[in-house]
Amino acid sequence: MTHNQEKKVDNYLRLQQSFLLKSSLDTSCILNQSLALIANKWTLLVLMALMQGVKRTNELQKQINDISPKMLNETLKRLVDYKMVQRKVYPEVPPRVEYCLTKFGKSTADPLAVLLDWSVENEETLRSLFEQFNKKA
Repeated sequence: MTHNQEKKVDNYLRLQQSFLLKSSLDTSCILNQSLALIANKWTLLVLMALMQGVKRTNELQKQINDISPKMLNETLKRLVDYKMVQRKVYPEVPPRVEYCLTKFGKSTADPLAVLLDWSVENEETLRSLFEQFNKKA
């Protein structure tokens, strides 16, 4: 077994043990609350874009395909409220606003990297399922 495979097995066993320690899973479960915080259509993409460094709204708008200006602003506001993103306004005319990840926001890097790895490893299956789901809708 490779080191990567051993690490995956260890992670799986650790996750399984965590669930065994909990008597029930519900909306107050910390995993559910964590996913509610970051797992929506745009939040992950905004976080991934800000992993690359400080960005202005127009840069994020260009980088994240199909996000409307309104949805981008709502997502950024929510991430600022959750203390995952810092908003810095410069006293210039016209005003310049930049966004960057906070320490808490940066702490999502490892979990997002694992999710990205899983997505890449299962890309064919995921795309096939996504296609099938969209045909039904």
